[in-house]
Amino acid sequence: MRMNIQAMSWLILAVSFVLAADVCRAADAVDVSLVSDGAPSAPATHGAEKLLFALHDKQVSVQKTDSLDAAAGTTLLIAGVVGNNGPAEQMLKAANHALPQSPEGLVVWKTEYHGKAAWVLAGSDDRGLMYAELDAADRIGWSTNTGAPFGELRETSETADVKNRSVTLFAMNRAYWESRFYDEEYWTRYLDNLAENRFNGIVVIFGYENGGFLAPCYPYFFNTDGFPDVRMVGITPEQQRRNLETLNRLIKMSHDRGLNFTIGIWDHIYRGNVQGGGTPGANDSLLKPTPSLVWGMTADNLVPYTKAALSHFLHVVPNIDGIQFRMHDESGLKPSEQEGFWREIFQLMKQQAPSIKLDLRVKGLPDSVIQNAVDTGLNFRLSTKYWMEQMGLPFDPTHVNERDQLDRRHGYADLLRYPQRYKMNWQLWNGGTSRILLWGDPEYAKRFCETTHLYDGDGFDIDEPVATKMEGQPHDMKPFDLLNSPYRYYDYEFERYWHYFQVFGRLGYDPNTPAEVWDREFQRRFGGAAAPHVEKALHIASSILPRIVASDYPYGAFPMTAGWAEKQHFGDLPSFAKNQGSDIEQFENFDDEAKRLIENGETAMIRPQENSRWFAQSAEAINAEIAEAQKTIADHRNKEFDSTIIDLKILSNLALYHSRRAPAAVNYCLYVRTKAPRALDDAIASVPLHN
Repeated sequence: MRMNIQAMSWLILAVSFVLAADVCRAADAVDVSLVSDGAPSAPATHGAEKLLFALHDKQVSVQKTDSLDAAAGTTLLIAGVVGNNGPAEQMLKAANHALPQSPEGLVVWKTEYHGKAAWVLAGSDDRGLMYAELDAADRIGWSTNTGAPFGELRETSETADVKNRSVTLFAMNRAYWESRFYDEEYWTRYLDNLAENRFNGIVVIFGYENGGFLAPCYPYFFNTDGFPDVRMVGITPEQQRRNLETLNRLIKMSHDRGLNFTIGIWDHIYRGNVQGGGTPGANDSLLKPTPSLVWGMTADNLVPYTKAALSHFLHVVPNIDGIQFRMHDESGLKPSEQEGFWREIFQLMKQQAPSIKLDLRVKGLPDSVIQNAVDTGLNFRLSTKYWMEQMGLPFDPTHVNERDQLDRRHGYADLLRYPQRYKMNWQLWNGGTSRILLWGDPEYAKRFCETTHLYDGDGFDIDEPVATKMEGQPHDMKPFDLLNSPYRYYDYEFERYWHYFQVFGRLGYDPNTPAEVWDREFQRRFGGAAAPHVEKALHIASSILPRIVASDYPYGAFPMTAGWAEKQHFGDLPSFAKNQGSDIEQFENFDDEAKRLIENGETAMIRPQENSRWFAQSAEAINAEIAEAQKTIADHRNKEFDSTIIDLKILSNLALYHSRRAPAAVNYCLYVRTKAPRALDDAIASVPLHN
């Protein structure tokens, strides 16, 4: 693989650091000595490189050494992992300072060594050290005092609160997927972003309502001996080799940043129906070989091919940390095939890769298959949707819809059983809710992360922003740009959602993360005067979409690939008035409110009028912050500010729309029940003007 521009820049800068260090040692004028353990791990090296870049930006000369005695700098940064008996551990022990103990724990401690100022950065493991180094690098960047680059560093001791914190990506469209897959610069930035925000896992899903692409995924990477008729149409051996090399390179890049890598194998055979996902010509491959899709899979070769292909996949992709399997009929498996199919796959995994963590998707998963996983002794957990397939409120559903209890479509359903035989992993499906608009709410993220401890939960996955981009589009269609050029202020679209990654990652790691972590970033982007208003407006606005989903969303729009709360008006008023939302215990629906008003009843639920008031007040609060931001932005105005303000205005108006539609729906229900013309007049008067 050719060295890209950033890789070349890294090499040049690394050489410059070495040369600068040699010159500084010769002149005995080193500002900082970075004292590390001998032979540090890849994540620790990644953190140290970010530290060096931060110091370089402050024009600080740096010496690298693994010996305190050889440290020539006037200030020492002493970095290491507990258990290596390196300088950092020795310093902590000599001072009887508490060592980081829990997984991913870290300590940052200010002290002295032979009269020199010293900062000890220690981790209980490689990730903990990397997090300490990345935090120090970030805070060095905050400093505005050229003579005090460490003025913003703080002493701290932290441990990971949520064990597993992952981001999920979907390969929903071949052209869009490959525009990212082959771009190493993209992954460098993406994975750096995840590491900086203390995620420790990435999940890449192959096969999900995308017209049969990667259904199954194996022929995208290789052909399987003994099954010459099973192939991806139009792919060449050279492309397959490139795909395999790129996947393994991506896994290594993830590991270098302390990220576990899980591959989602969601489609095992393509049989159309929901698997089509609205992609044009999706069912053509059922009748004839179709470019980009797999041909040759049948009911007869389903099990033997999958076993042979999965076995080879484990051999040629040896460093994956986990596999997430989709278990039910939407993976292409017929109900009559499922038990036998999974019995064979479980045995193969136990024999060939017993250490790989398996995520078994809960939807439609019968007790018999769960029991087989237990009996086989698999290293597995059950993975369920946190709040249906949308982004609801930051707590476990007060009530799980009865039909979804029966097929375990979402939530914990009936799975919280004792004695406990498995762990649970909670997946926040937000790809159909905040599809494109900005989102970031620390309070929501903190509450959500806390609830993932339910049933001794194993962690959480969140969908990346723009997760469903290019869904339902032809696989050779050129990917579109999300924003037009006058509003595009980033190189890659994920960079637009920096605060989203920040709040979930940092608060998942430590719920007590100080707000200054994001306050400083808002200030850097929007200036000290406007930043607090932009930040507050975004935090308020980020509560709008989850509230819509919880309070007045139509049940039929809950599938992630069907719902889009940012743009759907959910039908005419008679249709909208039938909606119940997804939290039917917290929020009273429109018709029940009408009935209660007629009968003079009472309720402890949140009434539509109260919900309407909440939406109106939220819109007013957002608009007030927007006005202040526009007054104070001055010379800091840029494309990001203009784009952010537009998103905030959209969300504000969306709140206003729902504030007016709720009373209209109640009045319409009153009219249906009473046939009183006044109620119909009130309904018409309440309808938003643009409806």
